[in-house]
Amino acid sequence: MSLQEADVDRIAAHFVEARRAATALDAFPGALPDSLADAYRVQERAIALSGRSVAGWKVAGIRPDLRETLGASRLAGPIMSGNIQFLPDGGTVRMPVFAGGFAALEAEFVAIFARDLLPVDGAFSADSITASLSGLHAGSEIASSPLATLNDLGPTAVVSDHGNNAGAVVGPEVSGWRTTELSELGSRMSINGSVAGEGSAANVVGGPIAALQFLAEHLLTRGRHLRAGDIVLTGMTTGIHQVVPGDRGRIEFSGAAPCDIEVFEALPAGL
Repeated sequence: MSLQEADVDRIAAHFVEARRAATALDAFPGALPDSLADAYRVQERAIALSGRSVAGWKVAGIRPDLRETLGASRLAGPIMSGNIQFLPDGGTVRMPVFAGGFAALEAEFVAIFARDLLPVDGAFSADSITASLSGLHAGSEIASSPLATLNDLGPTAVVSDHGNNAGAVVGPEVSGWRTTELSELGSRMSINGSVAGEGSAANVVGGPIAALQFLAEHLLTRGRHLRAGDIVLTGMTTGIHQVVPGDRGRIEFSGAAPCDIEVFEALPAGL
C-alpha cells in the first residue's frame, strides 16, 4: 500500500531532525515503505526539509534476491552540500558519523562532472557520460545514519534516509581511468592499520560508468539531472567496513596517493 502524504512527511521529518540533532533513532520512524517509489518520495521530502542543496549523489547495488521484487538493481541517495571533503594530493581528513547509529567507510571511485549531463536523442550513452566528466577519482563514502539497523531493514529504508549517506571524501584523480581495464583499477581499504578489503572498479557491476548511466536515468524520473560540479560515488569496491568514532581508515587506489580518514562523532547540526 502506498504511503500517505502524512506518513511521508513524518518519516522524512524524523530523519532530518535526528541528523540535525546528531541523535540516534531506536527504530524506523513509521511504516517501512513497500516500494522504492515511496522511499524516493520520502527522500525528496527529506531533501526539501533539510534546507540544504544537493552537491552530488551516491549509487549502491541492491542485493540480487531483492532486485526483481523492487524492480531495480541499484539505488541512489543525495550527498548534501558541506559534506564533501577534497584531498586532490592525498593526505588526511576528519569526517563525522552518527554515534549510536550506523557508520561505515567504503572505498569507491568518485566521478566529478565538468558539465551538465542531459540525454542525447532521449538516452544517455557511455560516451556522452564519459565526455561529461572532468575525472574519476579515488574516494570513500562516509555511510552513516542515525538508525543503526538501517541497512538491515533493506533498500527502502536506506533510500528513505539519504541513501545512508553522510558525506564523501574525494581523493586524487586515478591515472589512466579512461583507457585502463576495470580489473586493473585497483582499490584497498584499511581500518586502524589493517587491510579490511581489496577490490577494483570491476567490483561495480558494469563499472563506474554503468552506475552513472543508472543514476542519470533515475534522476530524470525525478525531474532532476546531473550538473556541472556534482560528484558521484559510484559504488563500493572492497565491501562495507563498519566504524565507530575514533577509528581511522585509509584508501589506496591504483595510480593515486593514499588518503586517510579520521572518523569522529557528529555534533548537532553537523549533517
